[in-house]
Amino acid sequence: MPATTRKIDIECSLDEVWEVLGSFESISDWADNVSHSCLLSEQSEGLGTCRRIQTGNSSVTEHVTRWEHARFLAYEIRGLPPVFKHVLNTWSLEPSETGVQLSLTIDILPIRQPATPIAGLACLIFRRINSQMLKDIKNFVENVKPLRQLKDQVALLEQKVAELESRNE
Repeated sequence: MPATTRKIDIECSLDEVWEVLGSFESISDWADNVSHSCLLSEQSEGLGTCRRIQTGNSSVTEHVTRWEHARFLAYEIRGLPPVFKHVLNTWSLEPSETGVQLSLTIDILPIRQPATPIAGLACLIFRRINSQMLKDIKNFVENVKPLRQLKDQVALLEQKVAELESRNE
């Protein structure tokens, strides 16, 4: 089975990364290559959770096969060309000196032995996609999310100030 793993270090806690990955339906909030995402299952976390993602004109479904809080998230990608029997993305979180080492592995099982070179090529394509997704989540956790939280706090303070000013008028 062709497989490839990419890794990145993120300056944050395991829980901060897991909060983003565990919001399974919200991948379009941080992954630049995902234009839309939504849940297809009634559950929003754990084994059996399913989402639909859209990238450009293409869409696939992703079905959770492993869910270990703040450690692992794996999902099978369905809706790819029928030359693939099984395509699995696995996220792994490990503590590191700077915070978290986040790994993303793609495993591709071809439908038949002659399709193995095609699966190898697909691994190279997914490797590039997964490298970008790792950069996207790093940017989101380290930069975008804290900025959003700060903006929310400023808005709340502005609202409180306006309330206090209206009481004193």
